Amino acid sequence: AKTPKHKFELRQQDKEIRKELEEKLLILGFGKENARLLSTWEPYDKNRSAEFFDAEWMFGIKDGFDVVIGNPPYISAPSQIANKGLNEQRQKLIDSGRFKSLYQKWDIYIVFMEFGLEQLKQSGIFSMIVPYPLTNQLYAKMLRKMIVEEYNMFELCDLNGTKVFDNATVSNCIPFIQISEPKEKTWISNINENLEIHRIFEQQFTDLVQDEKTQVWNVTQEKRETNRHADMHVLGDFCYISIGMVLNADEKTAKGEFTKDDLISETQDEIHCKEYIEAKNIDKYSINKIRYLEYGTDRVPSKIRRPTFPELYNRPKLLTNKIGEMKVVVDYNNIMCDQTNRILILWKDFHGVENKSISSSIKKYSTMSREDMEKLSETVDLRYLLGILNSKYASVLLDTIRGTGNIDVNPEYIRNIPIPSATTEEQKKIIALVDGILKAKAADTAADTREAEREIDEAVYALYGLSAEEIAAVKGR
Repeated sequence: AKTPKHKFELRQQDKEIRKELEEKLLILGFGKENARLLSTWEPYDKNRSAEFFDAEWMFGIKDGFDVVIGNPPYISAPSQIANKGLNEQRQKLIDSGRFKSLYQKWDIYIVFMEFGLEQLKQSGIFSMIVPYPLTNQLYAKMLRKMIVEEYNMFELCDLNGTKVFDNATVSNCIPFIQISEPKEKTWISNINENLEIHRIFEQQFTDLVQDEKTQVWNVTQEKRETNRHADMHVLGDFCYISIGMVLNADEKTAKGEFTKDDLISETQDEIHCKEYIEAKNIDKYSINKIRYLEYGTDRVPSKIRRPTFPELYNRPKLLTNKIGEMKVVVDYNNIMCDQTNRILILWKDFHGVENKSISSSIKKYSTMSREDMEKLSETVDLRYLLGILNSKYASVLLDTIRGTGNIDVNPEYIRNIPIPSATTEEQKKIIALVDGILKAKAADTAADTREAEREIDEAVYALYGLSAEEIAAVKGR
């Protein structure tokens, strides 16, 4: 810390407060003289409006810093919301309208990064060690967009897989950003076994942003571009996509009355009358276990945290898992599921169903009218979509959308998977293969269906128009 140019007067009546502050500054590592000076500073201009951080009166700096570096706190949205004080702070930050990078379930380091960038002078350099999800999670989407479009990120150190902090489970990355016109490329650097950071390759910004909708960054040398299929409709044009129920007792109306396990039985009876699965119960094309959910009682659905709506379950649907490799099954038997599953229902099968969840989804995600999506969905069979989504190339497309190291099968990710239009004959070929797999898996969930799956993969490559080189790359993953 340096003594500022401004003059500050010592307030004798605050000796005890200053002494306590000086002791805390010493604990934080400030030298004795600096701790003494810092503990006695106050603005010379008492009419100046105080802010959390005022570089001018604290350090005498008016035009920004040459360098801003840091290790901000990592506090997720659920952790902030669960803590009364942090939740109040989060809401104040949202209400202020000051930070344009806040998006969905943002982590607190997002605010620190935007604020740090604001403190730089022209040509100043910013760097912070932050969670690796900066590169691929949806909550960082607006910050990624801002960095690429408004600043010069001249280097990004990829520390994914390296344990930097003993008490942290998250991997890290270090962006190096300059206040200057955006350049066309950035260096991607890695850390070696000797913990030395070296630049590996330059990534063109046109290749860095691998998906325009999510703004996910590609920090690999692998060619990734969902825009390759920009002329295709996406899965969300064919299907309404949501998640299942949250079965714990609602915290406002039934707090502590029951848990999820209280509602589920291994056997079916009058109370536990609905077939029920979770993500752990499904594999590609097969459901490995069915349990039974209490339903139509005074507890379910009226007292559960997220009851959803009945049309989500009494329609033909596809169900996927929540994390890892995408696994998809088809259900025609009104099976119910929890939030670990993603539910896909053709828009045509929702004709006439009106509620806030559906209208909100259309407004937020759709580029087509509901009527047009219903008409479009009439052109496909669920089994055709099932075959595509369980194919090897669908895994490639999902990874391109969600980014390296991201294992979430998020509804917003799968909603943007491009789906090729296919003739009736092209669909019949895939449907016949899917029917064969479903029949085999119904008889034995461990049945070997690799040959049929390989044939589906080949048909999918053709539908997407992949070259021999691209097919080889998919097979070699």
